[in-house]
Amino acid sequence: MKRLLDDYIFDDILRYEAHQLVYKPDDTGEIALGGIMGAAVLGALLADTDEGDERGVLLDTPEQRNAFFERYEREVRRDNGGLFTTEVQALSDAYIEITDTDYLVRICRNDRLFDLAFGLVMDYMQRLVIEQVGAHIYEAVPWRVPFAQWLFDAGWAEAQRRHLLAVNWTDPAAVYALARELQPGNEPDPAEPVFLFEGESAERLMNDYFHWLWEQVQAQTSMMPDAAVQLAQLRPEILEKETDWDFIKPELKDLAPDSINLFRKWMNQWTEFVTGKLSDSPQNTFPPLAKRPMFCQELFSDNVLSCPRENNYVEVCDYIVERCRYDEPFRTFYKTRTRVQLCEQLTAMFGWYVNPNHLGKRLKKSKK
Repeated sequence: MKRLLDDYIFDDILRYEAHQLVYKPDDTGEIALGGIMGAAVLGALLADTDEGDERGVLLDTPEQRNAFFERYEREVRRDNGGLFTTEVQALSDAYIEITDTDYLVRICRNDRLFDLAFGLVMDYMQRLVIEQVGAHIYEAVPWRVPFAQWLFDAGWAEAQRRHLLAVNWTDPAAVYALARELQPGNEPDPAEPVFLFEGESAERLMNDYFHWLWEQVQAQTSMMPDAAVQLAQLRPEILEKETDWDFIKPELKDLAPDSINLFRKWMNQWTEFVTGKLSDSPQNTFPPLAKRPMFCQELFSDNVLSCPRENNYVEVCDYIVERCRYDEPFRTFYKTRTRVQLCEQLTAMFGWYVNPNHLGKRLKKSKK
């Protein structure tokens, strides 16, 4: 198969050469369109032709267009092509060549090919923007603790994200301006952070952050033999750190009042959210005692381990093993009493009948 961007002569006035589309409209000179603009016009003109088939030019579906872009980036790698900055500059240069002319329409030869070529350019530039700033704010600013620090950093990043996501790639002036901004030393600093994130709900962000946070904590405690105990003991410490945002207030004071108020709303909601997630004691997962058992209850729930689910004897075994590690009276009871007596105590604690036979079978499997 030929390369996608191999040189090609269309006629006396149009050729693709050295990764540039060269057009000579008259005797006054010629223009060159590089970057994705030149490649997109080449692809549009060759699509559904014998030459296009030999090069594997397919542009009808999103998957085919993505394959076209990937092949383009591989073939212009040695020219430093496919980078956001170089492609913005190349598009800016192309606009300079064709501004105030109908050259692009004449090159593409009809409206459908023009739309195809221009659509490829727009899709590719938007693709580069997403690669640059992420499809989601947490891709642009990875999660970090505590939430207040992530929120503050993400707010500054979102200001730049919105700027890039809003660029109108069909507007030459907007592309010229962006090309200038991307030159070293010209990068503008955002005037204010933005604490409303494009396409994201506050609840979803908080849930995703908490899920990430809890995975980190579980990974940290999983190396300990008493992982469940360590996890329970860390809850108050994590809650304290996640609800304390005094450290960020000196940096907030320089922001506009609207930004400060919005940040406060975020933190008030986050404090309520994370408190609900972390302040619930595992003891609350045990049912209230409906009536006093006929025997003397000696084992009671504590603030460390959660209640096993009904008829889940794997969780019951885990509960027994974990509690024996740190609760000496429980361990003594377990070792010195019969299984029936143990199951009576567990039934009273759990609120559902713990069958001695079922528990015995599961304990034997666990020992193996």
